[in-house]
Amino acid sequence: MNASIPYFISSHSSKGYVSYYEDAFGSLKHTQLLTGWPSSAGKSLFEAALALADKQKLTVHTILHSLDNSVEGLIFPELSFGIYLSRPWDKVVLSGTGLSHTYQPVRQALEEAHRHFGAALPIHDRWESIYLGCIDFDAIDDLTEKTIRSLFSGKAGGEQGKNVFRFLGAATHLGSVDVVQKITQELPRRIFIKGRPGTGKSTMLKKIRAAANQAGWDTEEYRCAFDPNSADMVVIRKLGVCLFDSTAPHEHFPSRSGDEILDVYQAAVAPGTDEKYHQELAVVSAEYKAEIRQATAALHKAWTLWQELENGGAPWSEEAEAAAREELLERLL
Repeated sequence: MNASIPYFISSHSSKGYVSYYEDAFGSLKHTQLLTGWPSSAGKSLFEAALALADKQKLTVHTILHSLDNSVEGLIFPELSFGIYLSRPWDKVVLSGTGLSHTYQPVRQALEEAHRHFGAALPIHDRWESIYLGCIDFDAIDDLTEKTIRSLFSGKAGGEQGKNVFRFLGAATHLGSVDVVQKITQELPRRIFIKGRPGTGKSTMLKKIRAAANQAGWDTEEYRCAFDPNSADMVVIRKLGVCLFDSTAPHEHFPSRSGDEILDVYQAAVAPGTDEKYHQELAVVSAEYKAEIRQATAALHKAWTLWQELENGGAPWSEEAEAAAREELLERLL
């Protein structure tokens, strides 16, 4: 199969439910929305579509669901065509119908998770403030400009580049997951940005993305699933390069030729900061993790309720599924 890229377009976060549906599907000529389909029927259809795409050697973008990491959509860029399995309890109800009373308990559990993520955000801000008081901002700026020059000096991609927003991971009902390795598997150069909360990693990534677009390169900016205002990764696919925040909960290490580390803690944070504030950091980390655990428990409650509703729902028409599958797969041909 040609390049297959998985990613998330939604997140249950400290800002509530956030969706980049329009970034993913808005520019496509046609999107087939699957409304009222149970997950099992959607899975069957997606498997058939992927098998056919493999035979046709089509590029596929696999959209993952932020609650359980299952497939919720497929995009075929060469065909400008997408399939999306809408969930009746999502805040953005793509089918245009209202939220059924049946799914209110699921929504309430998700809102409970959002409250805990929201409570964790100011705790994380306290975490960041410890490092903000010990950082050399001029050193961060110099490092950012040096990186920009090394990436784009003497290279021009054309007119103003375009950007799409996505998520590289999600806070699922089983905890944090990411697909960094799969997103970047075809890229010959990967820059692992190491640091601590509040050491300028997100600001650096946003500046690099803006510089890439200004130089004419299209980009993919992957936002933080916990705080969607924060950037976690920038991919410049035509240059074969990505830069990403390689710290928990999506910590990775160089594993192949073309991988390199950019350590902002070493470059710009006062030596001994971790040791000096060890006790304060331990306290704030424990408080933050406690809220995240409660948020994850609420997500698991939502997922359990969702499964119960699907398993106890009205029988699904296999004939309707077969007809829809035939129509959609015919489009792929």
